[in-house]
Amino acid sequence: MTVNVHAEQLRERLPITVPASSERLRALRFFLRRRTAVVGALLVIAYLLIALFAPVLSRRDPQVLDVQARLSAPSAQHWFGRDDVGRDVWSRVIYGTRLSFVVGTSVVFLSVLGGLAAGLAGGYYRRLDDVLMRVMDGLMAFPGIVLAIALVAALGPSVVNVITALAVVYIPRVARLVRGSVLVVRETPYVEAARALGIPDLRVVVRHVLPNCLSPVLVQGTFIFAAAVLGEAALSFLGLGVPPQVPSLGNVLAEGRLYLHQAPWLTLFPGAAIMAVILGLNLFGDGLRDLLDPKLRSEGVEKLSGPASGPRGASR
Repeated sequence: MTVNVHAEQLRERLPITVPASSERLRALRFFLRRRTAVVGALLVIAYLLIALFAPVLSRRDPQVLDVQARLSAPSAQHWFGRDDVGRDVWSRVIYGTRLSFVVGTSVVFLSVLGGLAAGLAGGYYRRLDDVLMRVMDGLMAFPGIVLAIALVAALGPSVVNVITALAVVYIPRVARLVRGSVLVVRETPYVEAARALGIPDLRVVVRHVLPNCLSPVLVQGTFIFAAAVLGEAALSFLGLGVPPQVPSLGNVLAEGRLYLHQAPWLTLFPGAAIMAVILGLNLFGDGLRDLLDPKLRSEGVEKLSGPASGPRGASR
């Protein structure tokens, strides 16, 4: 009898190991409880589906002209109406959304890749820190849209040049974020132990430093995506983005502003598309940030789990 009592007391004192699947389930429940994050995720999923299935959803070629039906109002055949030369606005908005997805994805990939390289090198190697960070500070001294306009004006209007210009704008932001994380991680005991054992620096950075810097970069990537979509639309609106023959949300807005009183749908629908995309990405990014924050996630998991119960023998 005494042995059983001691065994039961020992089991009560031992830490309870929570399976990884249970942790993922609780994290999912924590994310789903945040309604704004769920709304953002749904908007992002809809945006992704529209970009992937644009040829199926567009119904018509966005470049086909029908001058006799110019500026016709929205109807059952043309849901968003027609523009000043008779092109279907629905198809142009769909293909413009697809282009913004391509630009946003490319800008996030290039800016994260360049920012990780600069931030890891500057944070891990002190002798490179001053040089790299001063270059990043110099780029960040210019307002983002002004620097993008200058780069596109120098390179010429094209999709590739727009992606390049926006990537250069957002690389310093990722680099500064990664560098701050690396400065903390490189002083941890396990990194110092790995260096003391003679493990090559590249292996230490890839296996121990880089994984601890990815969480803030993932969150920052969602905000960069939204900023890239808005930046591409702004450059196209100013005539410095993609060529006029390429359907873009900024191009559709620029063409429709001349007929704002006569045909307000030419600016209403592409403007609503830009707003929905940016709103969804920002709400999703906020939810992802809360999910990846250990403090907020632990508090949320504790609320989902309910009040902790006392020892089984406390009521005796």
